[in-house]
Amino acid sequence: MECRRLFILIADDNRELAKTLSILLQMVGFDAGSVHDGREALTVARKRRPDVLVLDIGLPGWDGYEVARRFRSDEALKDVPIIAWSGYSPNMFEVRSQPGDFDHYLVKPVDFETLLPLIRDLA
Repeated sequence: MECRRLFILIADDNRELAKTLSILLQMVGFDAGSVHDGREALTVARKRRPDVLVLDIGLPGWDGYEVARRFRSDEALKDVPIIAWSGYSPNMFEVRSQPGDFDHYLVKPVDFETLLPLIRDLA
């Protein structure tokens, strides 16, 4: 019997960062894809529900806060674990986020050795 590879969706407007993270995750056995704006994250997730969403806060269009709120209000996506990452300070995060929006919040730059265990635990 074949096991399904877990799908990690990366939403980040930094295309190189998103592509690099996607490749690294594939190298350790995940299926990973990337999108570059908030609306695209929701569109892709509705077509293929991710096991974990890695979400930049400073996205064009809908920012990461709006994307998280839309995930949490969507019956099919409300339980998707969300790791927020951003160059914004954690204090700004505390002001703008609602309880339950994110499962984890990381400040960039994020070391892959820090991110990978979180993804594994949540997936």
